[in-house]
Amino acid sequence: MKYLFFILLSLSFIVGCNNNNPQGRVPVRGEVTLNGQPLAQGNVLFSSLPGTTPMVVTGSPIKSGTFSLSAEHGLIPNQEYLVQFSSVEEVPGTRTETDDPMAAKVQTRNIIPPQYGTESKETVTATKKSPNVYRFELIDKTAQ
Repeated sequence: MKYLFFILLSLSFIVGCNNNNPQGRVPVRGEVTLNGQPLAQGNVLFSSLPGTTPMVVTGSPIKSGTFSLSAEHGLIPNQEYLVQFSSVEEVPGTRTETDDPMAAKVQTRNIIPPQYGTESKETVTATKKSPNVYRFELIDKTAQ
Protein backbone atom coordinates (compact mmCIF):
# COMPACT_ATOMS: atom_id res chain seq x y z
CA MET A 1 0.00 0.00 0.00
CA LYS A 2 2.87 2.33 0.81
CA TYR A 3 4.29 1.87 -2.71
CA LEU A 4 0.93 2.58 -4.33
CA PHE A 5 0.95 6.06 -2.77
CA PHE A 6 4.39 6.82 -4.23
CA ILE A 7 3.39 5.47 -7.64
CA LEU A 8 0.25 7.63 -7.70
CA LEU A 9 2.21 10.64 -6.48
CA SER A 10 4.82 10.09 -9.19
CA LEU A 11 2.18 9.70 -11.88
CA SER A 12 0.39 12.87 -10.82
CA PHE A 13 3.69 14.75 -10.97
CA ILE A 14 4.47 13.41 -14.45
CA VAL A 15 0.97 14.22 -15.74
CA GLY A 16 1.10 17.67 -14.14
CA CYS A 17 4.45 18.41 -15.80
CA ASN A 18 3.11 17.46 -19.22
CA ASN A 19 1.40 20.84 -19.60
CA ASN A 20 2.18 22.37 -23.00
CA ASN A 21 1.56 25.83 -21.55
CA PRO A 22 3.05 25.95 -18.04
CA GLN A 23 3.48 29.74 -18.07
CA GLY A 24 -0.18 30.43 -18.84
CA ARG A 25 0.53 32.07 -22.19
CA VAL A 26 -2.36 33.46 -24.22
CA PRO A 27 -2.97 33.34 -27.97
CA VAL A 28 -2.20 36.43 -30.01
CA ARG A 29 -3.20 37.38 -33.53
CA GLY A 30 -3.23 40.47 -35.60
CA GLU A 31 -2.89 42.41 -38.78
CA VAL A 32 0.08 44.27 -40.23
CA THR A 33 -0.09 46.86 -42.98
CA LEU A 34 2.72 48.75 -44.69
CA ASN A 35 1.68 52.07 -46.19
CA GLY A 36 -1.98 51.07 -45.92
CA GLN A 37 -1.59 47.70 -47.68
CA PRO A 38 -1.49 44.28 -45.99
CA LEU A 39 2.13 43.18 -45.58
CA ALA A 40 2.46 40.33 -48.09
CA GLN A 41 5.01 38.36 -46.07
CA GLY A 42 7.39 38.85 -43.18
CA ASN A 43 7.84 38.14 -39.51
CA VAL A 44 6.75 39.64 -36.20
CA LEU A 45 8.87 39.18 -33.08
CA PHE A 46 7.72 39.74 -29.49
CA SER A 47 10.47 40.08 -26.83
CA SER A 48 10.04 40.63 -23.11
CA LEU A 49 11.51 43.93 -21.96
CA PRO A 50 14.91 43.73 -20.22
CA GLY A 51 14.64 42.68 -16.58
CA THR A 52 11.36 40.81 -17.11
CA THR A 53 11.08 37.32 -15.66
CA PRO A 54 10.48 34.93 -17.26
CA MET A 55 12.10 36.25 -20.42
CA VAL A 56 10.01 35.41 -23.49
CA VAL A 57 10.99 35.74 -27.14
CA THR A 58 8.44 34.44 -29.63
CA GLY A 59 7.26 35.27 -33.09
CA SER A 60 5.16 34.39 -36.06
CA PRO A 61 5.29 34.56 -39.82
CA ILE A 62 3.14 37.24 -41.42
CA LYS A 63 1.19 36.10 -44.47
CA SER A 64 -1.20 38.32 -46.42
CA GLY A 65 -1.12 40.87 -43.62
CA THR A 66 -2.02 38.52 -40.76
CA PHE A 67 -0.20 36.61 -38.03
CA SER A 68 -1.23 34.23 -35.29
CA LEU A 69 0.40 32.69 -32.21
CA SER A 70 -1.22 29.78 -30.37
CA ALA A 71 -1.42 29.91 -26.57
CA GLU A 72 1.48 27.45 -26.38
CA HIS A 73 3.71 29.95 -28.24
CA GLY A 74 1.88 33.12 -27.21
CA LEU A 75 2.49 35.86 -24.66
CA ILE A 76 2.40 35.81 -20.88
CA PRO A 77 -0.39 38.10 -19.63
CA ASN A 78 0.52 41.36 -17.92
CA GLN A 79 4.04 41.43 -19.40
CA GLU A 80 5.14 44.19 -21.74
CA TYR A 81 6.74 43.11 -25.02
CA LEU A 82 8.84 44.91 -27.59
CA VAL A 83 7.44 44.29 -31.09
CA GLN A 84 9.71 44.15 -34.14
CA PHE A 85 8.95 43.43 -37.78
CA SER A 86 10.96 42.24 -40.76
CA SER A 87 10.13 41.54 -44.38
CA VAL A 88 12.80 40.66 -46.90
CA GLU A 89 12.39 40.98 -50.64
CA GLU A 90 14.65 40.36 -53.59
CA VAL A 91 16.32 43.43 -55.08
CA PRO A 92 15.21 43.42 -58.75
CA GLY A 93 17.94 42.65 -61.26
CA THR A 94 20.38 41.15 -58.74
CA ARG A 95 19.75 37.41 -59.27
CA THR A 96 22.70 35.45 -60.64
CA GLU A 97 21.53 32.14 -62.08
CA THR A 98 23.62 28.98 -61.96
CA ASP A 99 23.11 25.39 -63.04
CA ASP A 100 22.16 24.59 -59.45
CA PRO A 101 18.99 26.54 -58.51
CA MET A 102 19.97 26.25 -54.83
CA ALA A 103 23.23 28.07 -55.56
CA ALA A 104 21.61 31.08 -57.25
CA LYS A 105 22.81 34.34 -55.75
CA VAL A 106 20.48 37.18 -55.06
CA GLN A 107 20.61 40.41 -53.12
CA THR A 108 17.79 41.09 -50.67
CA ARG A 109 16.68 44.01 -48.55
CA ASN A 110 14.45 44.45 -45.54
CA ILE A 111 11.52 46.62 -46.64
CA ILE A 112 10.48 47.44 -43.06
CA PRO A 113 11.62 50.90 -41.91
CA PRO A 114 14.11 50.72 -38.99
CA GLN A 115 11.67 52.36 -36.54
CA TYR A 116 9.52 49.20 -36.77
CA GLY A 117 12.43 46.75 -36.98
CA THR A 118 15.85 47.01 -35.39
CA GLU A 119 15.06 50.40 -33.80
CA SER A 120 11.48 49.61 -32.76
CA LYS A 121 10.02 51.11 -29.60
CA GLU A 122 6.55 49.61 -30.24
CA THR A 123 5.24 47.68 -27.23
CA VAL A 124 2.16 45.66 -26.33
CA THR A 125 0.87 44.09 -23.13
CA ALA A 126 -1.20 40.92 -23.42
CA THR A 127 -4.17 40.33 -21.14
CA LYS A 128 -5.78 37.16 -19.79
CA LYS A 129 -9.02 38.21 -21.44
CA SER A 130 -9.38 37.12 -25.04
CA PRO A 131 -8.93 38.15 -27.70
CA ASN A 132 -5.43 39.61 -27.79
CA VAL A 133 -5.71 41.09 -31.27
CA TYR A 134 -3.35 43.80 -32.47
CA ARG A 135 -3.31 45.96 -35.57
CA PHE A 136 0.00 47.45 -36.61
CA GLU A 137 0.04 50.17 -39.26
CA LEU A 138 3.60 50.63 -40.48
CA ILE A 139 4.43 53.72 -42.53
CA ASP A 140 7.53 54.06 -44.71
CA LYS A 141 7.88 57.82 -45.09
CA THR A 142 10.69 57.38 -47.64
CA ALA A 143 8.28 55.58 -50.00
CA GLN A 144 5.80 58.46 -50.02
